[in-house]
Amino acid sequence: MYTRLIEKTLQDLFPSPEILVVYGPRRAGKTTLLHQVQARLHPQQPSALYSLDDPTAQAIFDQPSTARLSRIFTELGFTLEKRSVLLLDEIQGFERVDLLLKLIYDHFPHVKVIATSSSSLLLLNHLTDSLAGRKYFIELLPLTLAEYTGIPIEDFFSFPEHITRQGELSQIVQSFMVYGSYPEVVARSGGMEKESKLRDIVESVLYKDIFLMENIKAPQALVKLVALLAYQIGNLVNVNELAAQLGISRNTVEQYISILEKYFLIFRLPPFERNLRSEINSKQKVYFWDTGVRNAVINRFAPLETREDRGALFENQVIASILKRNLYARRPYNAYFWRTYQGYEIDLVLEDVHSQELWAFQMTLGGRAPFSNAFDTYTPVRKMIVCPENAYRFCW
Repeated sequence: MYTRLIEKTLQDLFPSPEILVVYGPRRAGKTTLLHQVQARLHPQQPSALYSLDDPTAQAIFDQPSTARLSRIFTELGFTLEKRSVLLLDEIQGFERVDLLLKLIYDHFPHVKVIATSSSSLLLLNHLTDSLAGRKYFIELLPLTLAEYTGIPIEDFFSFPEHITRQGELSQIVQSFMVYGSYPEVVARSGGMEKESKLRDIVESVLYKDIFLMENIKAPQALVKLVALLAYQIGNLVNVNELAAQLGISRNTVEQYISILEKYFLIFRLPPFERNLRSEINSKQKVYFWDTGVRNAVINRFAPLETREDRGALFENQVIASILKRNLYARRPYNAYFWRTYQGYEIDLVLEDVHSQELWAFQMTLGGRAPFSNAFDTYTPVRKMIVCPENAYRFCW
């Protein structure tokens, strides 16, 4: 059982009246988190947990109204005298979830709702309007290094060292690069078991979620697109080239990439641009939130030291880890890459959303990767080289 970083966020927001919606990919640990939350409630605090994937639960909350909810809560032992907790898992497939949550918030202030969804804020846009001022959205992604090891970290953006365990932590990061960090994957001891679980997760995301819940006109093209993106991590992505390779329109490619983002398969990194004449600003980079999923998509699980794509995997792992903590810290930084037509580049640029101070990160597998003097024009306050020996510090 892992202690998740967002548990602190849930604790801080628990006294508030707002509905808490935890969203993230399937199998990232949302259901386990709800059970942990319920187990840690005071024994005298009434609570109930339902999965809205379950037809029985769907029947209970179907056709929500204040009268029906009043009857349900009475049967559950929820009274005005005590604050009660209603935990709802997998709300994304429930047709009237917006009305259900709105009625609970507006008419039953003694009921605190914590819900989960296996799709992103984009899919929950209708909740944004109907629950304006009534909810918090909180992301949950596959495990961080700190969650996996149980090592407490107070300030993730200080990139703390752990000298006595550096070798062990570096080995874990390398394992993450091949097999990722989904809880049920890292719990398996053998490579074959890990690979089987990863393929199952990919099938679950592509077929159970995307194909069933989205209007996909060309499903085979989507599958091929995921594979093409898996081969291009760390490179500039040309949407026109992808469209030509797949035999579909540019707009369809853009739509499918947005869907893959919505289901937490990938994320895009936009270019940092200030001087539009010299900097590349029309292309983006695409990375996978979990490199194990990426490897499962192309069915490649060879040891890291034998792989020609280990540099791309290393870059993906570090950037995804830093952006994961940025989400958990409530997005204090904007993230970019920087590249010029002259070939100068920075792998990751973080911009403080308040001060606009810049941090620059350069990834390298060996030797020293000097920073381009061209980027000094923007006076970055921190410039960091990330190599295999210190990568664990950036993967907390």
